Amino acid sequence: MNKKLFTGVCCALFAIFFTCAFAELTCAEASGWPQKPITLLVGYSAGGSSDLGARFLAQALEKQLGQPIVVENRPGSVSWVAWNQLLYNTPKDGYTFALVNLSMIFGAYDAMNPRKETIDDFDLLANQAIDYEAVAIRKDENRFSDFAGLVEYAQKNDLLVAAAGTGLVAGEATAAKMMEKFYGCKITVVPVDGMKDAETMFISGNTDFLLGTVGDVTLGHKNGEFKAVALFGEERSTLLPDVPTIKELGMGDYVQFSARGYSYAKGVDAEIVAKMKNALAKAIEDPEHIKRMNDMGVEVKLYVGDEYRRILEEQLENRLNIWGVSK
Repeated sequence: MNKKLFTGVCCALFAIFFTCAFAELTCAEASGWPQKPITLLVGYSAGGSSDLGARFLAQALEKQLGQPIVVENRPGSVSWVAWNQLLYNTPKDGYTFALVNLSMIFGAYDAMNPRKETIDDFDLLANQAIDYEAVAIRKDENRFSDFAGLVEYAQKNDLLVAAAGTGLVAGEATAAKMMEKFYGCKITVVPVDGMKDAETMFISGNTDFLLGTVGDVTLGHKNGEFKAVALFGEERSTLLPDVPTIKELGMGDYVQFSARGYSYAKGVDAEIVAKMKNALAKAIEDPEHIKRMNDMGVEVKLYVGDEYRRILEEQLENRLNIWGVSK
């Protein structure tokens, strides 16, 4: 046989053998997964509600997978420090996943800090919680007593509301924009560092009403510090059962929420992805996990895979429409 031909045949056979061997090894690893601790990246500092929710989930997930789930905090850039670690600096072997939220898909449309990454760079696993946006007024407010009254007043008078950020990446600012666009309200948004600052300004009388998620307003509403009057949700929250949705009030069907869930980077073996989705679904619906989340003022809502992606994309469309941004 010609020497060059012989060498070529040998190289081809070696390549086929190597490919098959690698495929068998990968398949074997997937079948045996997990065999060691799993890292959960959290893009926030320890102690906040997002971090605590991830830790509650980690404990429930350990029972399903039989391996430790190690929470690793990598705060910064609205979680993008953690997500860049997931996407670009972590093996796609199923042993690292991350807490994700709506900023993951809003980043590509953020005029202040646009990002090249989109939802297609992530392999969505399961949603843990949905936190609908709510409206609250002071308990001693005498200009309006309910949401309809607030809207009517704001159509004729300028009102102030505080929000942790501006633009479509900020939930409270988007809710204010929605009230301006749909109802003709006159609202000026005062940027603050966080929701606690917004609440303090509201209670002290420096702003006229409060926009925040159910998790933000539940405790104050139940303690009588202020009164939640409307919810931008598909249905009433189990945590605020006495607060109507704007749809119930006959004021539209706009829905806005923050969402917390979990994701791999694209490229993890499909068998491992399926196993993780199944384990996460069971962990999220674990009664002890649900109680701990509810006690923190966060409502658990499970969505898995394609359904999870759908609700995120619908929320993206809502916000792009509010701000007049082209996709």
